[in-house]
Amino acid sequence: MLSWGCFGMKNRVDSSGQPDRRVGLGPFWAIVQADLRSLFRNRITYGWLLVAIFIQVVRTLGSQTTTDLSAVVSSGLGDFIYIWALVIIGLAASSVSSEAGELADSVMSKSVTRVDYVLAKFASRITYTLVVFSIVTAVLVGMGLKLEAGDYNGLGLASAILLVALALVMLTTLGVGFSIAMPNTVMAIVTLLVLWYSMTALFPAIGLGFLSPGSLLGMLPNVIKGTWSQEGWETVGGFATVSIVSAVLSSAYFYLKDI
Repeated sequence: MLSWGCFGMKNRVDSSGQPDRRVGLGPFWAIVQADLRSLFRNRITYGWLLVAIFIQVVRTLGSQTTTDLSAVVSSGLGDFIYIWALVIIGLAASSVSSEAGELADSVMSKSVTRVDYVLAKFASRITYTLVVFSIVTAVLVGMGLKLEAGDYNGLGLASAILLVALALVMLTTLGVGFSIAMPNTVMAIVTLLVLWYSMTALFPAIGLGFLSPGSLLGMLPNVIKGTWSQEGWETVGGFATVSIVSAVLSSAYFYLKDI
């Protein structure tokens, strides 16, 4: 839960009624820092990191007899799509709706604007997701490279990691967007859970494979080996478009709605 005491000095107007340029991005950065501080002090974060890293260590140690790095890394990255998506959804889809009372008080007192708040929420939750993803992936790749496998390409390996990171950015953006659009946190979480796993399992069957995280995982072994296809560009475009549209529409809705 965010502490709103740090926003009391951040009114956007000076004594003459004109915008105070000295404030600048102060409220935005204050919210981002407060939110990240709260997230990284949460026991959920420590538990998530410990379990995720343990799984990656066990996975790579159990693959000592194989030289198929692409399979090991693809499997490890898949954990974020199938398993750790649950944690990301829970944290992202509760980011705004759980703070409705504190936000209303702060906006009414002009200590923070709606734009500051919603953009900071997107920034902090995306940053948090990517930091955790980077830590776990660094362990996975670092240990995987000790397998001395020759079935990977450096650029392809980086591309595969970035593709999964983009999928997680899309998931986090959708989560914050649902939290904005739905006043009930449980409803936002359940709705996004249904949507995410529908995208993963059902979208390929209806011709929307480029929007399916499950289809992305099927591409990863070849991408890691250095093979890039048109489907890869379609996936990048699809994930990026969903992220941008979700952020824009939910921000506009948040700006206009009564709080």
